[in-house]
Amino acid sequence: MMKKVWLGGCLFLLIGVLGLAGCSSSGSSSSGSSGSGGGSSTNSEFVGAWAVTGSATAWLYIDSNNTFVWADVPDKTHPHFSGTWSVNNGTFDGAFTNPGVGTGDLIIKISNGVMTIDFVEHWHTPDNHVPYTATKLNAKLPIK
Repeated sequence: MMKKVWLGGCLFLLIGVLGLAGCSSSGSSSSGSSGSGGGSSTNSEFVGAWAVTGSATAWLYIDSNNTFVWADVPDKTHPHFSGTWSVNNGTFDGAFTNPGVGTGDLIIKISNGVMTIDFVEHWHTPDNHVPYTATKLNAKLPIK
């Protein structure tokens, strides 16, 4: 009799925990999205290949697994540096390490399909901010 009560209690607890896990996961999202209204961007808007222009020409490959590659040539397999990213309130924040130089951040917003990039170089004191713009590429590049 005691084993049945104990097993029944465990089953009830397991069902309760699974029910709570289902509720909490439906309430949160890894998208970091604040909606598409009001000029904010969602994660999916950042994902893709981008042609970067500014003080230098580059290619930015943003993957849905929250990693990115900055390349000096249109080939993702030859990165200049790479990092990880998240989106908060429509703003992309990508932390990276530039080998042999130091750490930095890409602070990115998208407006009317145009990406504006604040390339923050932490290896300067104070931090150096280099502006770039980028347009999404529709053509297939050797993304590999």
